[in-house]
Amino acid sequence: MISLKKLNWVIVLIVAVLIVIFLPGLSRYHQLKARQARLNNGIEKLRASEIGLRKEQDKLQKDPTYIEKVARDKLQVVNKGETIVRVEDKDGK
Repeated sequence: MISLKKLNWVIVLIVAVLIVIFLPGLSRYHQLKARQARLNNGIEKLRASEIGLRKEQDKLQKDPTYIEKVARDKLQVVNKGETIVRVEDKDGK
């Protein structure tokens, strides 16, 4: 029969082997879960951005008033007879 002292050493040895085998895998698992959470967060931000871009695309395709606003603001398009007047802040902006 195995003595109690030897049985304790066998148990300690088995536990140590299990820790050596599974601890790196557990650490890697947590790293991958954190990466997955970051990626999922990025995906959600991209989806929200996509929704906004699709709405703007729809406006650009169907809303003449919005098209005119974008043309005036971003492209500095003017109608005949209009003159662009730029006003700068004290900072020169």
